[in-house]
Amino acid sequence: MVDELYLANAALELASGVVALLVSYTAFRYNRLLRSEILSFLSFGFMLLGVGLLAEGSLHSLISFNIGQILEDRAVVYVASVIYLILQLIAYSTFTIGYYRGSFGRVREEGVLPALVFIIFVHTARNPLLLGTYVNATVQLIVVLLLAFIVFQGLLVHGGSTGRSALVLGGFLLILIAHALVLVSSLVISPPLYLGGALVQFAGFLSLLAYILRSGRVGATSTNT
Repeated sequence: MVDELYLANAALELASGVVALLVSYTAFRYNRLLRSEILSFLSFGFMLLGVGLLAEGSLHSLISFNIGQILEDRAVVYVASVIYLILQLIAYSTFTIGYYRGSFGRVREEGVLPALVFIIFVHTARNPLLLGTYVNATVQLIVVLLLAFIVFQGLLVHGGSTGRSALVLGGFLLILIAHALVLVSSLVISPPLYLGGALVQFAGFLSLLAYILRSGRVGATSTNT
């Protein structure tokens, strides 16, 4: 029997993956016109999130219907989940670095992301069964802290602003709330709460896509005039 909540979450992951890739493509396209460093970071980060979400959504769809008896191959599910967690960590670290560089200047980040990836692999290699508890909660906590920095920095830069600035700030705030819900759901084992986090994240991605589209149109108009 198909788990409706699980299937709904898979559908949301696939939809969010498509929107994330649209954000990445749009940011890349407008970056070629506007030459904005933050758009470069957004493009790269959302490319990682989009690929990860599409892969995760596809995997969860297979699990929902137990196609190819994938539930019996726990190693594949485990490795795929760890890879997705790492992609999230790298993506949100990229956003954080982008905002930090935009506000405080250049920062030496060359060794930061490899170090984070190494830490995750070391912990997961010790006990694969920790994936559903310790590792997932740890990664989500790190992501929440990174997003909190991004939102705080956005408040400093865009505080009191409306229009396009409100879209980007609201988008990251929604994503922060989404990952906070996912963190809580992993601690209390609540599938409905996890689904709620996926829905809020989808809304956050849409908000950021709207921000980039509006920014690009305004920038193109300014360039042509």
